Amino acid sequence: MGTRPPDTGQTPLAQRLRLLPLHLRLWRNRMIAAPGFRRWIARLPLLRAIGNAKANALFRLTGGFIFSQVLLAGVRLGLYRALRDQALTTESLASRLSLPEERVRMLLRANAALDLLIEISPDLWVLDDAGVILAEDRGLDAMVRHHAILYRDLSDPDQLLRTGGAQTELRQYWAYVREMGIDGPKPVEVEAYSALMRDSQAMMAECILASHDFRQYRVLLDVGGGDGAFLAAAADAHTSLELRLFDLPAVAARAATHLDSLGLGERARVHGGDFSRDAVPGDADCVTLVRVLCDHDDSRVETILANLHRSLRPGTTLIIAEAMDGQSEGARLSAAYFGIYFLAMGSGRCRSAQEIAGFLSATGFQSIGIVATPNPLIATIVTARR
Repeated sequence: MGTRPPDTGQTPLAQRLRLLPLHLRLWRNRMIAAPGFRRWIARLPLLRAIGNAKANALFRLTGGFIFSQVLLAGVRLGLYRALRDQALTTESLASRLSLPEERVRMLLRANAALDLLIEISPDLWVLDDAGVILAEDRGLDAMVRHHAILYRDLSDPDQLLRTGGAQTELRQYWAYVREMGIDGPKPVEVEAYSALMRDSQAMMAECILASHDFRQYRVLLDVGGGDGAFLAAAADAHTSLELRLFDLPAVAARAATHLDSLGLGERARVHGGDFSRDAVPGDADCVTLVRVLCDHDDSRVETILANLHRSLRPGTTLIIAEAMDGQSEGARLSAAYFGIYFLAMGSGRCRSAQEIAGFLSATGFQSIGIVATPNPLIATIVTARR
Protein backbone atom coordinates (compact mmCIF):
# COMPACT_ATOMS: atom_id res chain seq x y z
CA MET A 1 0.00 0.00 0.00
CA GLY A 2 1.30 3.47 -0.82
CA THR A 3 1.76 6.41 1.48
CA ARG A 4 1.81 10.15 0.91
CA PRO A 5 4.36 12.62 2.31
CA PRO A 6 3.08 14.02 5.59
CA ASP A 7 1.40 17.42 5.52
CA THR A 8 2.86 19.07 8.59
CA GLY A 9 0.69 22.18 8.32
CA GLN A 10 3.78 24.42 8.76
CA THR A 11 5.77 26.72 6.50
CA PRO A 12 9.33 25.59 5.63
CA LEU A 13 10.69 28.34 7.92
CA ALA A 14 8.54 27.16 10.82
CA GLN A 15 9.69 23.58 10.25
CA ARG A 16 13.35 24.63 10.28
CA LEU A 17 12.86 26.62 13.48
CA ARG A 18 11.34 23.59 15.20
CA LEU A 19 14.40 21.54 14.26
CA LEU A 20 17.07 23.89 15.61
CA PRO A 21 19.98 22.23 17.43
CA LEU A 22 19.44 22.14 21.19
CA HIS A 23 21.93 24.91 22.07
CA LEU A 24 20.35 27.26 19.52
CA ARG A 25 16.85 26.34 20.69
CA LEU A 26 17.77 27.16 24.32
CA TRP A 27 19.41 30.45 23.25
CA ARG A 28 16.30 31.35 21.22
CA ASN A 29 14.04 30.51 24.18
CA ARG A 30 16.10 32.79 26.47
CA MET A 31 15.81 35.63 23.97
CA ILE A 32 12.03 35.24 23.64
CA ALA A 33 11.67 35.12 27.43
CA ALA A 34 13.44 38.50 27.81
CA PRO A 35 10.96 41.44 27.98
CA GLY A 36 13.51 43.75 26.32
CA PHE A 37 13.78 41.46 23.30
CA ARG A 38 9.99 41.35 22.91
CA ARG A 39 9.84 45.17 23.10
CA TRP A 40 12.50 45.37 20.38
CA ILE A 41 10.50 42.98 18.16
CA ALA A 42 7.41 45.15 18.63
CA ARG A 43 9.24 48.15 17.07
CA LEU A 44 10.04 46.33 13.80
CA PRO A 45 7.05 45.93 11.41
CA LEU A 46 7.94 42.48 10.02
CA LEU A 47 8.93 40.97 13.36
CA ARG A 48 5.95 42.70 15.01
CA ALA A 49 3.61 40.82 12.66
CA ILE A 50 5.27 37.52 13.56
CA GLY A 51 5.13 38.34 17.27
CA ASN A 52 1.49 39.33 17.09
CA ALA A 53 0.62 36.10 15.30
CA LYS A 54 2.34 34.14 18.06
CA ALA A 55 0.53 36.18 20.71
CA ASN A 56 -2.83 35.59 19.04
CA ALA A 57 -2.17 31.85 18.88
CA LEU A 58 -1.26 31.81 22.57
CA PHE A 59 -4.39 33.77 23.43
CA ARG A 60 -6.51 31.23 21.53
CA LEU A 61 -5.08 28.62 23.89
CA THR A 62 -5.57 30.60 27.09
CA GLY A 63 -9.07 31.62 26.01
CA GLY A 64 -9.87 28.21 24.58
CA PHE A 65 -12.43 27.21 27.18
CA ILE A 66 -14.45 30.37 26.62
CA PHE A 67 -14.29 29.85 22.86
CA SER A 68 -15.47 26.26 23.25
CA GLN A 69 -18.42 27.53 25.29
CA VAL A 70 -19.28 30.01 22.54
CA LEU A 71 -19.46 27.01 20.23
CA LEU A 72 -21.53 24.96 22.69
CA ALA A 73 -23.97 27.84 23.20
CA GLY A 74 -24.35 28.25 19.45
CA VAL A 75 -25.13 24.56 19.01
CA ARG A 76 -27.53 24.31 21.94
CA LEU A 77 -29.40 27.46 20.99
CA GLY A 78 -29.71 26.38 17.37
CA LEU A 79 -27.84 29.44 16.10
CA TYR A 80 -26.07 27.76 13.17
CA ARG A 81 -29.16 25.91 12.00
CA ALA A 82 -31.18 29.11 12.18
CA LEU A 83 -28.74 30.67 9.70
CA ARG A 84 -28.74 27.74 7.31
CA ASP A 85 -29.38 29.05 3.78
CA GLN A 86 -30.31 32.55 4.94
CA ALA A 87 -29.02 35.78 6.46
CA LEU A 88 -30.71 37.06 9.61
CA THR A 89 -30.53 40.26 11.64
CA THR A 90 -29.51 40.43 15.26
CA GLU A 91 -33.08 41.36 16.16
CA SER A 92 -34.51 38.39 14.29
CA LEU A 93 -32.03 36.00 15.87
CA ALA A 94 -32.77 37.37 19.35
CA SER A 95 -36.45 36.58 18.76
CA ARG A 96 -35.70 33.09 17.45
CA LEU A 97 -33.29 32.24 20.29
CA SER A 98 -35.47 33.89 22.99
CA LEU A 99 -32.55 35.95 24.30
CA PRO A 100 -31.99 39.68 24.92
CA GLU A 101 -30.73 41.40 21.80
CA GLU A 102 -27.52 42.73 23.36
CA ARG A 103 -26.52 39.25 24.56
CA VAL A 104 -27.21 37.79 21.16
CA ARG A 105 -25.07 40.52 19.56
CA MET A 106 -22.23 39.62 21.95
CA LEU A 107 -22.59 35.94 21.03
CA LEU A 108 -22.67 36.75 17.32
CA ARG A 109 -19.56 38.89 17.48
CA ALA A 110 -17.74 36.14 19.40
CA ASN A 111 -18.71 33.67 16.68
CA ALA A 112 -17.48 36.07 14.02
CA ALA A 113 -14.13 36.38 15.80
CA LEU A 114 -13.88 32.58 15.71
CA ASP A 115 -14.60 32.53 11.93
CA LEU A 116 -17.97 30.83 12.40
CA LEU A 117 -20.12 33.77 11.27
CA ILE A 118 -19.73 36.85 9.04
CA GLU A 119 -21.38 40.21 9.65
CA ILE A 120 -22.00 41.11 6.00
CA SER A 121 -23.56 44.46 6.95
CA PRO A 122 -24.29 46.05 10.33
CA ASP A 123 -26.31 43.54 12.40
CA LEU A 124 -26.88 41.18 9.43
CA TRP A 125 -25.28 37.75 9.80
CA VAL A 126 -24.49 34.72 7.63
CA LEU A 127 -22.54 31.52 8.24
CA ASP A 128 -18.82 31.38 7.51
CA ASP A 129 -17.38 28.10 6.17
CA ALA A 130 -16.98 26.39 9.55
CA GLY A 131 -20.44 27.56 10.58
CA VAL A 132 -21.92 25.90 7.49
CA ILE A 133 -20.38 22.58 8.54
CA LEU A 134 -21.74 22.99 12.07
CA ALA A 135 -25.21 23.66 10.68
CA GLU A 136 -25.17 20.61 8.41
CA ASP A 137 -23.15 17.91 10.18
CA ARG A 138 -25.19 16.03 12.77
CA GLY A 139 -22.11 14.21 14.03
CA LEU A 140 -20.18 17.39 14.76
CA ASP A 141 -23.23 18.85 16.47
CA ALA A 142 -23.49 15.71 18.61
CA MET A 143 -19.80 15.80 19.55
CA VAL A 144 -19.98 19.44 20.62
CA ARG A 145 -22.90 18.58 22.90
CA HIS A 146 -21.07 15.49 24.18
CA HIS A 147 -18.09 17.59 25.21
CA ALA A 148 -20.10 18.98 28.13
CA ILE A 149 -19.35 15.68 29.89
CA LEU A 150 -15.64 15.96 29.13
CA TYR A 151 -15.50 19.55 30.39
CA ARG A 152 -16.89 18.46 33.75
CA ASP A 153 -14.25 15.75 34.03
CA LEU A 154 -11.54 18.29 33.14
CA SER A 155 -12.56 20.83 35.77
CA ASP A 156 -9.52 19.72 37.80
CA PRO A 157 -7.05 18.61 35.10
CA ASP A 158 -3.96 18.32 37.30
CA GLN A 159 -5.85 15.96 39.62
CA LEU A 160 -6.98 13.92 36.62
CA LEU A 161 -3.34 13.61 35.52
CA ARG A 162 -2.44 12.38 39.00
CA THR A 163 -5.24 9.88 39.47
CA GLY A 164 -6.43 8.89 35.97
CA GLY A 165 -10.01 8.38 34.85
CA ALA A 166 -11.20 5.61 37.17
CA GLN A 167 -14.14 7.62 38.58
CA THR A 168 -14.98 10.02 35.77
CA GLU A 169 -18.36 10.72 34.21
CA LEU A 170 -16.88 9.88 30.82
CA ARG A 171 -15.97 6.38 32.00
CA GLN A 172 -19.56 5.86 33.11
CA TYR A 173 -20.79 7.06 29.73
CA TRP A 174 -18.70 4.57 27.71
CA ALA A 175 -20.10 1.46 29.36
CA TYR A 176 -17.85 -1.04 27.54
CA VAL A 177 -14.64 0.26 29.14
CA ARG A 178 -15.87 -0.76 32.59
CA GLU A 179 -15.87 -4.25 34.05
CA MET A 180 -18.74 -6.11 32.38
CA GLY A 181 -20.59 -9.30 33.13
CA ILE A 182 -20.63 -12.13 30.64
CA ASP A 183 -23.58 -10.59 28.77
CA GLY A 184 -21.98 -7.14 28.49
CA PRO A 185 -23.71 -3.82 29.23
CA LYS A 186 -27.48 -3.53 29.34
CA PRO A 187 -29.41 -1.90 26.46
CA VAL A 188 -30.01 1.29 28.43
CA GLU A 189 -26.25 1.63 29.02
CA VAL A 190 -25.37 1.56 25.32
CA GLU A 191 -28.15 3.78 23.99
CA ALA A 192 -26.48 7.19 24.33
CA TYR A 193 -23.00 6.27 23.12
CA SER A 194 -24.32 4.14 20.25
CA ALA A 195 -26.36 7.08 18.95
CA LEU A 196 -23.35 9.38 19.27
CA MET A 197 -21.11 6.98 17.36
CA ARG A 198 -23.69 6.57 14.61
CA ASP A 199 -24.19 10.32 14.20
CA SER A 200 -20.46 11.07 14.17
CA GLN A 201 -19.47 8.35 11.71
CA ALA A 202 -20.07 10.17 8.41
CA MET A 203 -16.67 11.88 7.99
CA MET A 204 -14.85 8.74 9.16
CA ALA A 205 -16.72 6.62 6.62
CA GLU A 206 -15.88 9.10 3.84
CA CYS A 207 -12.18 8.95 4.75
CA ILE A 208 -12.10 5.15 4.71
CA LEU A 209 -14.10 4.68 1.53
CA ALA A 210 -12.01 7.29 -0.29
CA SER A 211 -8.76 5.62 0.76
CA HIS A 212 -9.35 1.90 0.23
CA ASP A 213 -11.00 0.04 -2.67
CA PHE A 214 -13.77 -2.18 -1.28
CA ARG A 215 -14.85 -3.34 -4.74
CA GLN A 216 -12.45 -6.27 -4.43
CA TYR A 217 -14.40 -7.85 -1.55
CA ARG A 218 -17.49 -10.03 -1.40
CA VAL A 219 -18.30 -9.95 2.34
CA LEU A 220 -17.47 -7.06 4.71
CA LEU A 221 -17.50 -7.66 8.48
CA ASP A 222 -17.37 -4.61 10.76
CA VAL A 223 -16.16 -5.66 14.21
CA GLY A 224 -17.27 -3.30 16.96
CA GLY A 225 -19.55 -1.80 14.32
CA GLY A 226 -22.02 -0.10 16.65
CA ASP A 227 -25.36 0.71 15.04
CA GLY A 228 -24.00 -0.12 11.59
CA ALA A 229 -23.28 3.39 10.32
CA PHE A 230 -20.05 2.44 8.53
CA LEU A 231 -21.62 -0.69 7.06
CA ALA A 232 -24.51 1.40 5.75
CA ALA A 233 -22.10 3.84 4.07
CA ALA A 234 -20.09 0.98 2.56
CA ALA A 235 -23.29 -0.70 1.36
CA ASP A 236 -24.41 2.49 -0.34
CA ALA A 237 -21.05 2.87 -2.11
CA HIS A 238 -20.74 -0.82 -3.08
CA THR A 239 -24.12 -2.36 -3.74
CA SER A 240 -22.82 -5.93 -4.21
CA LEU A 241 -21.22 -6.18 -0.76
CA GLU A 242 -22.66 -8.63 1.71
CA LEU A 243 -22.66 -7.17 5.22
CA ARG A 244 -21.73 -8.59 8.61
CA LEU A 245 -21.58 -6.82 11.99
CA PHE A 246 -20.21 -8.01 15.32
CA ASP A 247 -20.62 -6.11 18.58
CA LEU A 248 -21.79 -6.55 22.17
CA PRO A 249 -25.25 -8.16 22.32
CA ALA A 250 -27.08 -4.99 23.39
CA VAL A 251 -25.40 -3.02 20.60
CA ALA A 252 -25.94 -5.77 18.03
CA ALA A 253 -29.68 -5.68 18.70
CA ARG A 254 -29.70 -1.94 17.92
CA ALA A 255 -27.65 -2.53 14.75
CA ALA A 256 -30.08 -5.13 13.44
CA THR A 257 -32.98 -2.72 13.88
CA HIS A 258 -31.09 0.18 12.30
CA LEU A 259 -29.86 -1.77 9.27
CA ASP A 260 -33.32 -3.20 8.72
CA SER A 261 -34.80 0.31 8.82
CA LEU A 262 -32.41 1.28 6.01
CA GLY A 263 -33.58 -1.62 3.86
CA LEU A 264 -30.34 -3.56 4.40
CA GLY A 265 -31.79 -6.39 6.45
CA GLU A 266 -31.53 -8.96 3.64
CA ARG A 267 -27.88 -8.06 2.94
CA ALA A 268 -26.78 -8.01 6.59
CA ARG A 269 -26.19 -10.54 9.34
CA VAL A 270 -25.64 -9.21 12.84
CA HIS A 271 -23.86 -11.17 15.59
CA GLY A 272 -23.57 -10.40 19.30
CA GLY A 273 -20.54 -11.20 21.42
CA ASP A 274 -17.30 -9.97 22.94
CA PHE A 275 -14.63 -9.46 20.28
CA SER A 276 -11.87 -10.01 22.83
CA ARG A 277 -12.88 -13.62 23.50
CA ASP A 278 -15.72 -14.85 21.25
CA ALA A 279 -15.17 -16.16 17.74
CA VAL A 280 -16.26 -13.66 15.09
CA PRO A 281 -17.92 -14.77 11.83
CA GLY A 282 -15.32 -16.32 9.54
CA ASP A 283 -16.96 -15.92 6.14
CA ALA A 284 -15.80 -12.35 5.43
CA ASP A 285 -12.90 -11.57 3.11
CA CYS A 286 -12.55 -8.06 4.61
CA VAL A 287 -12.82 -7.14 8.30
CA THR A 288 -12.82 -3.58 9.63
CA LEU A 289 -12.04 -2.15 13.06
CA VAL A 290 -13.28 1.45 12.90
CA ARG A 291 -12.44 3.57 15.96
CA VAL A 292 -12.07 0.43 18.08
CA LEU A 293 -8.46 -0.15 19.14
CA CYS A 294 -7.96 3.43 20.32
CA ASP A 295 -10.57 2.88 23.06
CA HIS A 296 -8.57 0.08 24.70
CA ASP A 297 -5.32 -0.30 26.63
CA ASP A 298 -2.39 -2.15 25.08
CA SER A 299 -3.04 -5.50 26.74
CA ARG A 300 -6.63 -5.57 25.51
CA VAL A 301 -5.56 -4.53 22.00
CA GLU A 302 -3.26 -7.55 21.93
CA THR A 303 -6.13 -9.77 23.13
CA ILE A 304 -8.54 -8.39 20.50
CA LEU A 305 -6.08 -8.85 17.63
CA ALA A 306 -5.08 -12.34 18.80
CA ASN A 307 -8.76 -13.35 18.92
CA LEU A 308 -9.31 -12.00 15.41
CA HIS A 309 -6.26 -13.88 14.15
CA ARG A 310 -7.71 -17.12 15.57
CA SER A 311 -11.16 -16.44 14.07
CA LEU A 312 -10.39 -15.24 10.55
CA ARG A 313 -9.58 -17.34 7.52
CA PRO A 314 -6.10 -17.11 5.97
CA GLY A 315 -6.06 -14.42 3.31
CA THR A 316 -8.66 -12.20 5.00
CA THR A 317 -7.85 -8.47 4.83
CA LEU A 318 -8.01 -6.56 8.12
CA ILE A 319 -8.47 -2.77 8.01
CA ILE A 320 -7.91 -0.62 11.11
CA ALA A 321 -9.09 2.96 10.82
CA GLU A 322 -8.98 5.58 13.55
CA ALA A 323 -7.30 8.85 14.48
CA MET A 324 -3.58 8.12 14.83
CA ASP A 325 -0.55 10.04 15.98
CA GLY A 326 1.78 11.21 13.23
CA GLN A 327 3.70 14.08 11.64
CA SER A 328 0.89 15.99 9.96
CA GLU A 329 -0.83 18.84 11.77
CA GLY A 330 -4.12 16.92 11.79
CA ALA A 331 -2.53 13.81 13.28
CA ARG A 332 -0.72 15.84 15.95
CA LEU A 333 -3.95 17.65 16.89
CA SER A 334 -5.78 14.32 17.13
CA ALA A 335 -3.08 12.89 19.38
CA ALA A 336 -3.18 15.93 21.67
CA TYR A 337 -6.97 15.81 21.91
CA PHE A 338 -7.39 12.07 22.34
CA GLY A 339 -4.53 11.78 24.80
CA ILE A 340 -6.54 13.80 27.31
CA TYR A 341 -9.89 12.38 26.22
CA PHE A 342 -8.82 8.77 26.76
CA LEU A 343 -7.24 9.68 30.09
CA ALA A 344 -10.62 11.04 31.23
CA MET A 345 -12.32 7.96 29.77
CA GLY A 346 -10.00 5.73 31.78
CA SER A 347 -9.08 3.50 28.84
CA GLY A 348 -7.21 3.59 25.55
CA ARG A 349 -4.75 5.91 23.86
CA CYS A 350 -4.01 7.47 20.48
CA ARG A 351 -1.31 5.34 18.84
CA SER A 352 0.83 5.88 15.78
CA ALA A 353 0.32 3.75 12.71
CA GLN A 354 3.72 2.20 13.35
CA GLU A 355 2.65 1.13 16.86
CA ILE A 356 -0.49 -0.51 15.50
CA ALA A 357 1.58 -2.24 12.83
CA GLY A 358 3.75 -3.62 15.64
CA PHE A 359 0.71 -5.07 17.43
CA LEU A 360 -0.48 -6.66 14.19
CA SER A 361 2.90 -8.22 13.51
CA ALA A 362 3.18 -9.54 17.08
CA THR A 363 -0.19 -11.27 16.82
CA GLY A 364 0.64 -12.99 13.53
CA PHE A 365 -0.80 -10.71 10.83
CA GLN A 366 1.23 -10.19 7.67
CA SER A 367 1.51 -7.84 4.65
CA ILE A 368 1.04 -4.80 6.88
CA GLY A 369 0.65 -1.42 5.18
CA ILE A 370 -0.06 2.16 6.21
CA VAL A 371 -2.40 4.27 4.09
CA ALA A 372 -2.85 8.04 4.42
CA THR A 373 -6.43 9.27 4.16
CA PRO A 374 -7.56 12.64 2.75
CA ASN A 375 -7.93 13.92 6.33
CA PRO A 376 -5.44 12.58 8.92
CA LEU A 377 -7.26 14.61 11.58
CA ILE A 378 -10.10 12.10 11.20
CA ALA A 379 -8.29 8.85 10.43
CA THR A 380 -5.25 6.97 9.21
CA ILE A 381 -5.58 3.39 7.94
CA VAL A 382 -3.45 0.35 8.69
CA THR A 383 -4.10 -2.77 6.61
CA ALA A 384 -2.93 -6.36 7.18
CA ARG A 385 -3.53 -9.87 5.91
CA ARG A 386 -4.46 -12.84 8.06
